Amino acid sequence: MILKAKLEEATGNWKLETRNSKLFSMKYLIVNADDFGLTVGVNRAIIEGHLEGIITSATLMANMPAFDEAVELAKSTPSLGVGLHFNITQGRPIADADRVRSLVDESGQFFGTSTALMLRALTGRLRRDEIELELAAQIARMMSSGLAPTHIDTHKHSHAIPIVLDAIVTVAKESAIPAIRRLSQPMDLRENIWSFELISQALGAATLGVLCRLQEEKLMRTGLAKTEALYGIARTGLWDRPWLLRLIAGLSQGTSELMCHPGYDDAQLRAAGTRLVASRHLELELLKDHAVAQSIRTHGVELINYGKFK
Repeated sequence: MILKAKLEEATGNWKLETRNSKLFSMKYLIVNADDFGLTVGVNRAIIEGHLEGIITSATLMANMPAFDEAVELAKSTPSLGVGLHFNITQGRPIADADRVRSLVDESGQFFGTSTALMLRALTGRLRRDEIELELAAQIARMMSSGLAPTHIDTHKHSHAIPIVLDAIVTVAKESAIPAIRRLSQPMDLRENIWSFELISQALGAATLGVLCRLQEEKLMRTGLAKTEALYGIARTGLWDRPWLLRLIAGLSQGTSELMCHPGYDDAQLRAAGTRLVASRHLELELLKDHAVAQSIRTHGVELINYGKFK
């Protein structure tokens, strides 16, 4: 409860738009849990990680089965910032499938991976107007539930794809969504990369970073706020305590975001089509770890959410 009170104090007083020297002499961290609404177990873990740990923010999947429960949990936990986790890779669209044909297969399902989405974009089979239509539908569902998105990010980091980013910028401005997730992640040369999984994800994160840097000038012109750094891409599903403590100790001045995927391993999660199953509970335990909270205090890091990130 002490942590929660400190979070409310920080988010109530912090103003990014001042951009003064005091702001940049401090370290701020947004800990955002993706996949809010995916399953009941994921919802429970996110709220638990907020009330008992360091989670400050979550992004909501408007087309997933536990959406309604997530909305009620968010309303009963106002200190948790909630943005939109725009999803055009998993499940079914909110818009009529016949109106977003470039986004779905013959059964009306999204294509399942960001790779498939990228290939469709590269071959001219992805329509920007249909991306905008589906995004507007997902935003409308969230807003009609009584929640206004604090920011936007994407499932499987699909806004690294130029046509997707262009669509998001247009609709986000129309919907008065003030901030977007940055995608480029700082390279950590201190990583001991020995496993195939870490090597594979590090390469994927590097590729994603190249895509994002190619669009950096475009991102700067959008007027949407974004953090100075993003962490967690290369370590998705591969968290451990030494890595997390090292990350906190090495945070730079300014504002950073740590992306996380807490959850409970249950039948609903295993049926959800996600590769992140057992790893979600490990992340939750680390997010509630007293040593992690102590490290945040020791290194002078303030926990905030996107609520005042304008």
